[in-house]
Amino acid sequence: MNYTFYESGESGYAAFFAGGGRVESERDALELVAACGESGTQNLLLPAECLGDEFFRLGSGLAGAVFLKLGQYRIRCAVVLPLDLASRGRFADLVLEANRRDPALHFFQDQEPAAAWLLEG
Repeated sequence: MNYTFYESGESGYAAFFAGGGRVESERDALELVAACGESGTQNLLLPAECLGDEFFRLGSGLAGAVFLKLGQYRIRCAVVLPLDLASRGRFADLVLEANRRDPALHFFQDQEPAAAWLLEG
């Protein structure tokens, strides 16, 4: 998967982008972790375009496995999703709970606030 490292002051984040592969398995979660390690950051920005269709179907277990793996490595993750994906079925419950209670996972509709959240933490 392809990513770019962004830095501001003493903080930074790895941002993945479309066209560089999609998160479609737990193995892909390890690639996200490796990219953060290569960049020397604990912050990750994931746009919806980088997430496979199964990711949004909670019954598949993919989203849970990915977020668990990121949590094990203490990686803060900002996911950028359009409102139609963020409000879809049971996935909407995950978005609401994460935004209310999880200091390491947050969902945004736009990249700018996602990047600001990663850089402030």
